[in-house]
Amino acid sequence: MRITRKPRVAWTEGIVDRKTDHVSLSYGEDRRAVALVERRAKGFRVQFLLKARANDARAEKILGAVQKELTFYLLDVVGPDSWPFVRYHCDTPANTRSIVRWSWHSKS
Repeated sequence: MRITRKPRVAWTEGIVDRKTDHVSLSYGEDRRAVALVERRAKGFRVQFLLKARANDARAEKILGAVQKELTFYLLDVVGPDSWPFVRYHCDTPANTRSIVRWSWHSKS
């Protein structure tokens, strides 16, 4: 479901600078971050803090849910200018009820 017709940008894996505005994603009742996201000039950088290991079904389930949310909120909902929406989403009731929770961190 894509709301806008703007060109699709990408998110790529890499190290997120925690001194800049960024978002952390947690899964379930555990508030520990499993991924970090920052905006780049073109697209987004994602750092996965949880690593999938062979035969670790729980980690695969968590990472799959996080990747699905990343694609939905960063790429599909708004498009290349989705960062303001991401910040807004962090404070919505929908976020607090979701299995994947987004938390905004302002630059330090």
